[in-house]
Amino acid sequence: MSSPHSGPHTALRGVCCAVALTTVLSACGGGDSESAPVASNTGPCATESTSGAEGVNLLPITPASVSVNDAGAMPRQLLGGSPNVTAAQQVTLTTTSTEERSGGRTEQTVTMPLTARIGCEDPTNVEMTLGEVSSPDVLLNDELKAERDALAGMSLGPGAAPISLRIAPPDAASSQARAAVEQALIQALQHSVRLPSDQVGVGAKWRSTRTIAGAATTKQTIDATLRSRTGDTAVVDVTIDESPVNDVFAVPGTNQTLRIKRYSMTGKGTVTLDLHRALPLSGIITMTGGRELVGDGDPLLQGMGFTVTYRSR
Repeated sequence: MSSPHSGPHTALRGVCCAVALTTVLSACGGGDSESAPVASNTGPCATESTSGAEGVNLLPITPASVSVNDAGAMPRQLLGGSPNVTAAQQVTLTTTSTEERSGGRTEQTVTMPLTARIGCEDPTNVEMTLGEVSSPDVLLNDELKAERDALAGMSLGPGAAPISLRIAPPDAASSQARAAVEQALIQALQHSVRLPSDQVGVGAKWRSTRTIAGAATTKQTIDATLRSRTGDTAVVDVTIDESPVNDVFAVPGTNQTLRIKRYSMTGKGTVTLDLHRALPLSGIITMTGGRELVGDGDPLLQGMGFTVTYRSR
């Protein structure tokens, strides 16, 4: 890779900020509406919704199917509870995406305070207000200042799993800031743990699978184990494996493709869940891997990493 090559390989050389899971982000060119989104919710639960509001980007999250392999010890109960509409949830989300190539290493970290409110009338709707979004990257951090008080929302499906994400970027936010916020949220939600609909006890094991569309479309498998449960607080350990469904890598921003010769992406982590809340109370999931892409010219080797952490405030 010491000299440029024509064709798809050349196009990929310019993709220095490809995210770890090759998610194709629509925020880079969307969200230009001048119309104001819905007013921010301020109460204990959400009285208004970003769903269908002008200026809101809607991003689907592929639903995950789930199967229980071991129901665990007795007693067994559903991993669910009535939604908490008496108080908003305060959580800080931090994501870090890394990529290593022969030309160097890129890293993007975004820290996002979130205030989440479950819909007063619709418990499958969650509205979120962003706090002061920040990054250790000085230039990105300056861009992210415009995202303060931005609105977002998500719809929940079976097992309290998100099935869509909504983002209302402020008019003043740059495409770089919009993309960073979108990347952080969508990657975090794509690694959410779907809960089983069966009654389970401590030690229960279940598997969820979903397909993640992106530059490389992958099949994600999450194996979860219920480590403990105290009242309606559950601690879940997870291991994750992602593998491509085919050998096609679509070079972001172009109509060119490369062939995936090798691909590996695995991870593990632990999350603590309040079964009355929409977001984890705390937790960390770390993914690492790499891929080899071939086309015209030398093979392209990339190391990839992604970490998501939650911390209650």
